[in-house]
Amino acid sequence: MSHTDELTFDPGALSAEQIYGDACVVCHKKWPRPRVRVGRLPDGSRVLACADCAPALPRPRVAESVADATRRNREPELTTL
Repeated sequence: MSHTDELTFDPGALSAEQIYGDACVVCHKKWPRPRVRVGRLPDGSRVLACADCAPALPRPRVAESVADATRRNREPELTTL
């Protein structure tokens, strides 16, 4: 996952333990230490979640290229009778 397609978290809403990766960003659990990278802070630091919480976070949308959007808009929709 590159930095451009990761969730960005507001550090003001996180505890110090969550900011430093010592607690899950979702449930605040400290043990076992969270290991799944689920996003980043504005400064580029990683944000971690425990294995139980990581799947619950939304996936960031991948930007659609202009060419793909134009092609999709030009293709006629199939209709069934």
